[in-house]
Amino acid sequence: MKRIFVICLFFPLISCSQTSSVFNLQNSIPLEWGKNCISEMDCFYLSLDSVLVFDDDDIYDYNYNLNYSYGNNEKQIVASGDFDDLLYGSTLNSFRCEKDNSNIVFLKIHYEYLATFKVYYLKNGKLLMIGDWGINTPLPSKKMLDNLDYSIEHIRIHQKNDVIEFSFIKDVQFKIIKENNNFDDWGTFKAGELIVSFNTVDGLLKRIDK
Repeated sequence: MKRIFVICLFFPLISCSQTSSVFNLQNSIPLEWGKNCISEMDCFYLSLDSVLVFDDDDIYDYNYNLNYSYGNNEKQIVASGDFDDLLYGSTLNSFRCEKDNSNIVFLKIHYEYLATFKVYYLKNGKLLMIGDWGINTPLPSKKMLDNLDYSIEHIRIHQKNDVIEFSFIKDVQFKIIKENNNFDDWGTFKAGELIVSFNTVDGLLKRIDK
């Protein structure tokens, strides 16, 4: 009887230690030149740099830089690329966890038929890059290139202790984008089949199939 009492006493403590929380979509704002804030403290700054290529012809290359700052503190660069990447526009999408005031931010860079997502974890002024993802609606059976844009509203985010899990409530094609236009194509999944797991401590990203 004493053993049962001890187990009953400690079970609630064990359950409480396995904390679980949800990130809810807070806002989606078009990324513009200059200052872009997703909260009172968290802001992103988009700027344009030019590099002279040929002196005689006054030909320049143009690149964008995206910096992050918490409470107007020192800025840190979080993304950069060719100016042409922004021709179709881009969006900052913020998911917020009220339990610990942390955020997951998807920088959605639009292209003609699809988009890519740079994903960040923000907490207490610290920014952690989760990944550069290609998240698309699967190509229709008619095999014609159409709008493959995947809505941010179809993504669900949960956290349990140090692990954040991303799931998708609509069919999805998922890939990890690497340097020099290389990528790791994880494949096409039915709604609810794919979970992407990210550990905030060691940065480990892995796939979980249901």
